[in-house]
Amino acid sequence: MGSAPARRHNAAMKRRGAFESGPERKKFSGGLQVAVVDDSALMREHVIDSLSTVNGVAEIRQAADVPAGLRLLETRKPDLLVLDIELPGQSGLDLLKIARQRDYDAVIIMFSIHDHPALRQKCAELGADFFFHKLSEFDRVAEVCRELAERPD
Repeated sequence: MGSAPARRHNAAMKRRGAFESGPERKKFSGGLQVAVVDDSALMREHVIDSLSTVNGVAEIRQAADVPAGLRLLETRKPDLLVLDIELPGQSGLDLLKIARQRDYDAVIIMFSIHDHPALRQKCAELGADFFFHKLSEFDRVAEVCRELAERPD
């Protein structure tokens, strides 16, 4: 289920309010809108397959780079954004910064092959709600999605 530092970090992020309902977090009564941004078509497909089994997910859109991811944020306004860090051109960190600067109300999961405490910390500082390692914490993405989708109105 991930390393001890990863579990501590994600627990701390959860305590910060990622699942608390309030004015900063909207309800998902119309079904959860999800966007997956990853340069690997295979990884996007794998994530989408995993999330498509979650009850309450209304739509899953995908993008392979920052410009396409930004278009998804602007046009689809997803409730959940699963964001790879290494993308062609700009970094997923750039999209994370933009999303938070523009006050998009998505829960953001940073999803990376790299599992370094400094990278986790950077993501938290930029406003990510979660950081999951692709190899050891893949299933956590669906768990978070399920918790969001099943949250009562």
